[in-house]
Amino acid sequence: MKKLVLIALVLFISIGANAQSIGLRVGYNMSGLRIDDNFNNYLKHVDMQGKMTNGINIGLIFERPIKPKFDGHAELNFNQKGSAYDLYANANNGGTSGYGETNLNYLELVLMAKLKFGPGYFGIGPYFGYLMNAQEIKYRKNDNLVAAFEAGLVNPEIPPMTEDEALVATAAALGVSSLKNTESFDSDMNNFNRFDFGGHLTLGVQFPVGPVKLFAEARANMGFINWETWNTMPQTTPPSSDFPKFEYKRNMAFTFSVGVLFGKPKK
Repeated sequence: MKKLVLIALVLFISIGANAQSIGLRVGYNMSGLRIDDNFNNYLKHVDMQGKMTNGINIGLIFERPIKPKFDGHAELNFNQKGSAYDLYANANNGGTSGYGETNLNYLELVLMAKLKFGPGYFGIGPYFGYLMNAQEIKYRKNDNLVAAFEAGLVNPEIPPMTEDEALVATAAALGVSSLKNTESFDSDMNNFNRFDFGGHLTLGVQFPVGPVKLFAEARANMGFINWETWNTMPQTTPPSSDFPKFEYKRNMAFTFSVGVLFGKPKK
C-alpha cells in the first residue's frame, strides 16, 4: 500500500508540475456501502435497511496532454461519503422507528487516464483517500408520541395513513412539536481505517467557452478496502454460525460534478 501511495504522489506531482490546464470542480455525491451477505443478514436481523446518503465534492484539477486524444489527469478533492439506514423495529404500516447515518469526510488524491472523443471523454483510474473525520447522526421517533399513537389516544380519520403520516396528525392533536429524538456525535476514529483506496470510472462532456472549458461528468467510485477496522458484528450480537465475521464493508459512491478548466499561462 505504501508503494502505491508513493507512486501516486509521484504521478500527481508530475502531472501538476507539467499541467497545461488547471481547474476547479464541485458536485453532489450519493454514497453507501458495498457489503457481503453476512453483514446484510445482520442488518435484516436487527430490522435495519441500508440506504444511500448525500454529500458534496469539491476539488482542484490538473491536466497534462500526452497525446491528441489522451490526457493525464489528477485531482485533489474533498469528498463526503458514508452510509445511512432506516430502522424498522416495532414499526407498522410502512413506517420507520428511526434513522441513522455515518458521514465520512475524505481528502482524496485522484488519478485518471482521460480518453477524449469529440466533446465527450471517458476516464479510469485509482483514488487514494485520507479520512479526516467521521460523524454519526441518529434519531428515533419521539417515544412519548409513539406511545400515544399506539395507545389510540388520537385516531386519525380516513383516508388511511401510514404510521409516519398518522404520527404527524397525532403530534398536531397533542400540540407536540418534535417528532424525533436526535443524537449527533463525532465517531471514535479508532473504529475506522484512516486510508481508503479504490477505483473509479468517469464519463463526461466538455466544451470551450471563450478562454476556458466547462465540463459536466458522472463518476462511479468503488472502494477496495474496508472502511472500518473491526470486522465482527457489534458485541450485542457476537459472531456465530448465524452471524459470522463479514468479509467486506466498503465505500461506494456516485458523483455528479461540474467544473471549469483554465489554460495554464505560457512562459
